[in-house]
Parts: sequence; structure tokens; C-alpha cells
Amino acid sequence: FFPSATNNTQPNSRTMTTAKDPITITHTATSSSFTIHPYGAHITSYATSPNAPPILFLSRDAILDGTKPIRGGIPLCFPQFGQPDPSYPQHGFLRNNYWKVVEGSAFDDDANGAGIAMELSLKDAVHARGGKWGEDTQSYFV
Repeated sequence: FFPSATNNTQPNSRTMTTAKDPITITHTATSSSFTIHPYGAHITSYATSPNAPPILFLSRDAILDGTKPIRGGIPLCFPQFGQPDPSYPQHGFLRNNYWKVVEGSAFDDDANGAGIAMELSLKDAVHARGGKWGEDTQSYFV
């Protein structure tokens, strides 16, 4: 999974839903599943089957209510890893925002596995710090 950013000069025609609860996607053919939190588009669990132990670490101290970044799992770190400048948020600002689910993007098929697309409009971003991103910039996480 990699975030990508594009500059859109035309209005976004995607239908979006805002959810604050975690979303679990299960691949029917293999029963593998992952859970993603809209806060930070953060993957917090992955299992190869319903009875398999979790593969990802999630700290027991992780706060999952959107008040701070989630500790553990697979975070989005953008535009930097760490905090090279004290005015930058630790590991970037994408993980400090609620992402919207692109409606109809969840999929589950034998050939491609299972997944979901999420999007963040930077005009809606909080805790961002200047840079080359304007209000017409969109970030996608698939």
C-alpha cells in the first residue's frame, strides 16, 4: 500500500463517506482479513485466517479514538519519516487526519484479493504544515 498525491484542477466526482469506526475487509476465497482505521488510513491488523494469530503489532497503549496517531500496525508516513524540523508533525500529517472511504471501492475477488480505497482532500487536512500542497491536491490510499 502506498499513498499517492495528484493535483486535480477539476472537481472531484467521487462519492465519499466519512466513517470513524474501523473497517474490516475479508477476502472470501482465503479468509485473510485486515482492519483499517479511517483516522490516518492506518492498518491495525492483518490475519491470514480467522483463527491465525495477528501478524501486525499493535501496542496495548494504542489510542484508537482519533485523538492521536495510532501506535503500531502500518502507518502512513508522509511527507517525511521522523521529525526533521520541530514545526513538522512527527512522521508527517497524513496520519493525523480522518480519511474518507471512496464509496463502492471495497472489493473482494479471487484474482485480486480484497481491498478498499480511501481519500483525503488536503483542504480538509488538519495539522498540516505548508509545502507544495494546495487546496486542489488529493491524496489516495488504495
